[in-house]
Amino acid sequence: MTPTIYTEIGIRTIINGRGATTAVGGTLMDPAVLAAMVDASNAFVVLDELNEQVGERIAALTGMPAGYVTCGSAAGMALAAACIAGSDPERIRSLPDSMGMANQIVIHRAHHINYDQMLRVGGAQLIEIGTPQRTEPGELEEAIGERTAAVFYVDSRHTEPGGLDFASVVAIAAARGVPVIVDAASTVPPVDHLRRWGRWGADLVIFSGGKGLRGPQDSGLLAGRADLITAARANGSPHAGIGRGMKVSKEAIAGLWKAIDIFLATDHEAEYQTHLAQAERLADRLAGQPAARVWIEANWEDWPAPVVRIAQQPDARWEPDAVRQVLMAGEPAIHIDVFRGDLLVSTHCLLAGEELLIAGALAALLSP
Repeated sequence: MTPTIYTEIGIRTIINGRGATTAVGGTLMDPAVLAAMVDASNAFVVLDELNEQVGERIAALTGMPAGYVTCGSAAGMALAAACIAGSDPERIRSLPDSMGMANQIVIHRAHHINYDQMLRVGGAQLIEIGTPQRTEPGELEEAIGERTAAVFYVDSRHTEPGGLDFASVVAIAAARGVPVIVDAASTVPPVDHLRRWGRWGADLVIFSGGKGLRGPQDSGLLAGRADLITAARANGSPHAGIGRGMKVSKEAIAGLWKAIDIFLATDHEAEYQTHLAQAERLADRLAGQPAARVWIEANWEDWPAPVVRIAQQPDARWEPDAVRQVLMAGEPAIHIDVFRGDLLVSTHCLLAGEELLIAGALAALLSP
């Protein structure tokens, strides 16, 4: 049933086979999260006090010394980079002009993602190492110098395979007194994915609040060393730093608090099995298509929920981008992704039965 507000605005809703991504509105929040946000809207608070209190919850959740609520994970990247200014008011005012500061952040070429620019928003100069296919430890060692502020490491299925293993990155950076920032925005559930980076030696970790945590779309988690979180807070809203426009409302902070409660109480293994059954039904409906190769990827290390990948067979007449466009123009509109040349259907945000609607629409389009 289409929510009344979208009918009033005059905009269509979609079947979300893309997953919990910003382009389609993130996730669907639990009613208790929405209730917490409405409740929070009925009084005023000091925003710093609220964020600090929820930050303590983030610290406990992740096993890190301190935490901070950001306006999504991209804002977390900018504020992590802004730590180059520390808590110095004069330096904070000068950003993104970071001339004279240790402002270099080392990043693998294999780890480039669409949101690298957010590090530069925070005043960072990116120093690239390696190739998409291979990086040697000596390249990281050579890249770290007097102007190095941090090493940036990305945990994402969308990166290339050529990055150093994380243990090597931590060992090299720690030996030179350089912090390691991890972008793990889209890697939960399971719960332990929130906690392992601290155990493994990360100094700052970034997570989205509006994806697997099922919190407000405009929320994110930054967790790490107390001095770095203090610096991020000083650069962020409601203060007049580069993060001033990246404000997260009192309602969203309260909603994230409640989302964490629900996330910790959820049986994520059972949810995963439910999504796996959806993926299997979808794949089974497409198994007889001679022009398509269909398979399921079901590994929590790669995706927060099972995905179905569909590749062209030789001489297939369909094109992935064209199929995606036709699905989006259909009724109901179906949003799926194209990943490395294959159609990709994520089950993460599918409602019951929607996998069969997607399968039916795809079956009509994947002709030889």
